[in-house]
Amino acid sequence: MAVLKFDIIEYLSGLTSFVFDKAILNRVAFECGVCNVETYTDLTEEDRDRCKAALLETIVFGPHQTASSTSKHGSYALTVGAQTITSQALESIKSELRRIYIKYSNKDKLETLNASDGEIRWISETD
Repeated sequence: MAVLKFDIIEYLSGLTSFVFDKAILNRVAFECGVCNVETYTDLTEEDRDRCKAALLETIVFGPHQTASSTSKHGSYALTVGAQTITSQALESIKSELRRIYIKYSNKDKLETLNASDGEIRWISETD
């Protein structure tokens, strides 16, 4: 029976259906404080949610289209196709981010996300 070794970068790569560069996965691991996690059971629900949110933020606040890329070494080639985020997918991602932000009472990030929607609101004298 084969024993699977836990790899936080591989785990992060599977949190969403989107393909991220390894540099982004490494950044998220460092920023979320999980880069030294050695087993799945060492991750709390909040750790998983923070990592997922960080990845989704990369999508929402980054370019909504990426080019395809190919890495080659000798006869081996790995090609990742282009990704385009539709407005419907973007709204779904923002909805998931809102859920996470509300769950952990992260008002600052929620306000930033709402501001990115082009939301119009009245400003009161107390703002």
